[in-house]
Amino acid sequence: MKYEIGDKVLLLSSKEEGTVVEIVNDNMVMIEVKGTSFPVYLDQIDFPYFHRFTKEKLVKPKPRLIPGDEIKVNRSKYEDLKTDKGMFISVLPVYHHDGFDETIKLMKFHLFNDTPHAMRFYFQVWLANKMELEIKNEIHPYNHFYLTDLHFESLNDNPRFEFTFVLKEQQPNLASSVKKTWKIKAKQMFTQLEELRTKAEATLTIPLFEKYPDKAEEAPPPPPATSAAAAPGKKQQQKIVGTGTMASLLSKIQLQPEAALEPKHEVDLHIEKLEKNWKGLSNIAILAIQLNEFQRYLDLAITHKLHHMVVIHGVGKGKLKDEIHHILRQTPEVANFVNQYHARYGYGATEITFR
Repeated sequence: MKYEIGDKVLLLSSKEEGTVVEIVNDNMVMIEVKGTSFPVYLDQIDFPYFHRFTKEKLVKPKPRLIPGDEIKVNRSKYEDLKTDKGMFISVLPVYHHDGFDETIKLMKFHLFNDTPHAMRFYFQVWLANKMELEIKNEIHPYNHFYLTDLHFESLNDNPRFEFTFVLKEQQPNLASSVKKTWKIKAKQMFTQLEELRTKAEATLTIPLFEKYPDKAEEAPPPPPATSAAAAPGKKQQQKIVGTGTMASLLSKIQLQPEAALEPKHEVDLHIEKLEKNWKGLSNIAILAIQLNEFQRYLDLAITHKLHHMVVIHGVGKGKLKDEIHHILRQTPEVANFVNQYHARYGYGATEITFR
């Protein structure tokens, strides 16, 4: 393999630089550019060094800066890098090899925000007309967010994803909120995944909207509910079935903005620490809550330039630990991580060191 995880590469089409975060197969790698990960073929990238050394060099020397002088930046060259391609879902199938055949075991879903807007969102998973999971969180511009996993057999339960997006900073010319529903059709999904495997591509992309709609395109608000469950006393980052209607949650977030989270040197992901009403939740719902909490504090640690963080995931069957380690391997800001015996945590924690 020409490339290894962590290598800096250049997209030949756009001349943007990225980092290899995963080796997909002999012909394709997953790269990250400006916080967004996506698969590319090897002939679409190259090492950036040749491009750097062959760029036209300026003859005019740089002026010596005097303290207090403003540095004028030519922003025109960055205009082409600004995109507004909308919001979409990425589906990553996970395959199982039984020695004779390769079958799809489950599907991983990520939300990608390729717009310049930061948004709060509400996300619901419905299976067989029953809500299985509901999440309240936020997604930053040009960033991605892990949503959930679905077992392949769940396609028989008519899965449905429902989203409500709300701009963190309201703008007079844009709609205050957007609602989108994606109904997963089993036959269509199976066909798309088969085509994906034939093309040797890693992920399937499902668009939710191409551009955040203008105010004039905003749909009229639904009539108020006649009754709603009382809102819980403690605000939760993640809402599970039975905490109230979507309308009441939407008004709540607009009237009572959440306090900014602070980074932690120790993050406990035991479900009883994260969700009061966790009993009766499916394993997938519990895993989604735990991974979302981990991702939020990992991002905070990187933003605040922490040098060290400990994440407590427990021992169990090791699913949560494996998913966390997979995320850490794809995060360039992580220098190293180790899961070894500790006098306080046993084998139930991973220690992370940042660059």
